[in-house]
Amino acid sequence: MKRTLQLLFLALILSFSVSAQNEAKIESKRLMTLCNKLEGTYQVQVIDSRDKTEIPLWIMDSIEAKRQVNTVVYFPIKNNVRVMVLPLNVINKKGFVPLPRIANIPSSH
Repeated sequence: MKRTLQLLFLALILSFSVSAQNEAKIESKRLMTLCNKLEGTYQVQVIDSRDKTEIPLWIMDSIEAKRQVNTVVYFPIKNNVRVMVLPLNVINKKGFVPLPRIANIPSSH
């Protein structure tokens, strides 16, 4: 009986682990799809540095949530890194040129 309970407990733990891994994969896939959809409509700006920066996937939800119709939005993700989100009126203009994903800019901007 004790052995059976141990095996059931182990199976339960393994099923939670597999479930969590599946949820993480689903979330990662969702964010990658969103990242591809938003490509060119935002820019990660590294200020006063030539350091390479990684773009965390979680900002994709923030980009979509913060986007305005007529106003460019900026929000920080680190001390010297911000995200510029283009407004819908710019993105929907004929001849829209997508932005590079990352730009190094001086602090005077």
